[in-house]
Amino acid sequence: MKKYFLPALGIYLIVTTALFSCNKINLPTELGQELIPPIDKIHTFDTTLEVETYNGLFDPVLDSFRTGVSFPQLLGVINNDPIFGKTDARMFFQVSPGSYPFKNRPGSLYLDSVVLVIDHRNGFIYGDTLLPQTIQVSEIEGSNDFRYDSLYKINSLFTTSGILGTKTFTPASLKDSIQVINYPDTTTVANQLRIKLDNSFGQRLLSYDSTGANDGYSTDSVFRTRFKGFALQSVSGGNALISMYLNNATTQMVVYYRYNNVTTPTDMDTATAAFTFYNGENAIANYIKRDYNGTQVLTGSGDLVQDPVVYIQNTPGTYANVKIPGLKSFPNGVIHLAELQMESIYDVSDTVFYAPPNVFLDVYDSTAGKFKLVPYAFGYGGTALSGYESFYSARSSAQTYYGTLDPFGNKVRQWRFNITRYAQHLVSGKIPYYMMRVYAPAGTALPLGDLTPYVTSNFAIPQSNFYGIAGIGRVRIGGGSHPTQKMKLRIVYSKL
Repeated sequence: MKKYFLPALGIYLIVTTALFSCNKINLPTELGQELIPPIDKIHTFDTTLEVETYNGLFDPVLDSFRTGVSFPQLLGVINNDPIFGKTDARMFFQVSPGSYPFKNRPGSLYLDSVVLVIDHRNGFIYGDTLLPQTIQVSEIEGSNDFRYDSLYKINSLFTTSGILGTKTFTPASLKDSIQVINYPDTTTVANQLRIKLDNSFGQRLLSYDSTGANDGYSTDSVFRTRFKGFALQSVSGGNALISMYLNNATTQMVVYYRYNNVTTPTDMDTATAAFTFYNGENAIANYIKRDYNGTQVLTGSGDLVQDPVVYIQNTPGTYANVKIPGLKSFPNGVIHLAELQMESIYDVSDTVFYAPPNVFLDVYDSTAGKFKLVPYAFGYGGTALSGYESFYSARSSAQTYYGTLDPFGNKVRQWRFNITRYAQHLVSGKIPYYMMRVYAPAGTALPLGDLTPYVTSNFAIPQSNFYGIAGIGRVRIGGGSHPTQKMKLRIVYSKL
């Protein structure tokens, strides 16, 4: 038995060592990175580089993001985010009658009610779903330049000329089914915000004709002179933002009325007239404003002091500049993996205000004076960007969060950005060193970062289902000087 013991032990040690080596390299890279050589500390090395992080606030005046009809529109307020402060989201939009909407002429029409209906189908609520808030509907003042052929920035605000109605509700109640009269039937609906408007406004609509001095319905442009559009905002309570959808037949203003039967004037009939949102004919704008007064975000931004905690909030929001001095002077070699790693700092409020779905990384080209995609991290097929998925460890079309535990046992999120090819070109002396930026854009357009091929077109970022979704998502991330959850650059390399 003894003569077989030493060979068997040797085989066991070899296998165990091999398995340990595989484990050592696979565990940190199990989030989708390609295979890399085993680390033997003779030919292949594994190291981490220190990172410097500096918080900043995007200037809301310079923010170029514009709302589109295909994007969800946010409505509501966040009054009590203990870390990121307050948010105010307002909606401005128009509806149109299409043509003369009623079944008789003015003077033979009698109002029952008028209701504004906005679609929330397949929508989301960001924040406290059970805290009531009051939504106020006002009329956009007629002198505003509010046009269907313009895309408005999210800092665009329009003046109003009168309150048309209010409604107090809990966001969660929008999913409840209710019975609605739709002459001559009664139907069951859900996922709608329905606000009863003032009867005097309904009487105005009934009084307009399609000809003559009281013309309001002969053309859409004539109707705009009578009614510019709706302005909605939260005026009390609330701690949530609610997504609404305008590009849907459900979004409309409904006038419930009675009229003298045209063939038997002594008979009264009931009917509804729908003023609908028409894509390409009606204007929209979604105003979103942040208020960071008295918050951690404001006290930790805009200086040259390294920040241990990085504050990232979706558009309009915040960012952090990232510097990696060690990468600038890293020796030439073969870079098998260069991965910028970061994770969230737990706070109990994260269960109410979750992380943004679109955390992204780009670089700043100081020579060109603009931001661009991380060089050589993406592919270019002649007409379109490729390789976006492999930029994240996720390798999926939509960004995936990976959960891990912080030193206190709280589940937190990780982000890992694959910048291997950029690092390789950098240490080889083929491209310069760039400062990086971490942020969560609802949408932006960036040029390819590669020096070759030279591409002048910009690419829409993020390339995912989250493009165009502003306002939602914020997170604290460990910065380069955080005591326990440092942002760092992990490099696996071989010497030449």
